[in-house]
Amino acid sequence: MTIDLKVIEEKQLVERYLTGRLPPPEARFFEQLVRASPELADQLGLIEALKRTMRLLDDTGTEWREQQPRFWHPPWVPISLAVATLLAIVLTITAYGARGRAEARYAQLKREAEQGYLVAPTIPKTFLIPVARPEARAQLYAIGSRAVPTLADLRLDIGYAPASAFTVVIKRDDGTFWSRIDNLLRDSNGQIRLTVNSGAFPAGVYDVDIEASNLRGETHPAGHLQLRIDPN
Repeated sequence: MTIDLKVIEEKQLVERYLTGRLPPPEARFFEQLVRASPELADQLGLIEALKRTMRLLDDTGTEWREQQPRFWHPPWVPISLAVATLLAIVLTITAYGARGRAEARYAQLKREAEQGYLVAPTIPKTFLIPVARPEARAQLYAIGSRAVPTLADLRLDIGYAPASAFTVVIKRDDGTFWSRIDNLLRDSNGQIRLTVNSGAFPAGVYDVDIEASNLRGETHPAGHLQLRIDPN
């Protein structure tokens, strides 16, 4: 249905509808226009016009919400009925639009859940990272982003520690546990090697604690560091 806003304005359809001066066929036609074109309510400023009209009726003490048509009625009754009818139409359109957006968002989330959130890394990169001793301040290293995942080969230099087997615990800086990897062996260069996909981590800062373990399974702190995953 093609809508000419200039014609609507020239014929003063909105004003005549709200004041009850439209003949029934034209009133029904105007209501059909609003129902068929949800964007028309915004373009014509119907919501603001309705608010002003309702405020005017309320200020005059008119109980417009409860009025019913009678054989004889004061001149404000058609206005009340027109406001109530058009308000119902606009509210229905608004609710329908909100429902449509919610359904579209639900469908999108469902598709994402079915496909999974893990994106294959496109950038391989090696990081040689000195591990800070337990008593030293942990250093922060950026290893990739969530949006453009990096296949990060982490080589954690912990050559100073006397042990040969280690446990790595990864937590977000708010304390949320992420991962624990046991029985990692140090190579001949004194490095613990981990390979991670930065896209598997929500963006943020992660604390990495390294514990040394002995043959009896006992552990003690050996070092720590921090990793940062950028959102983009």
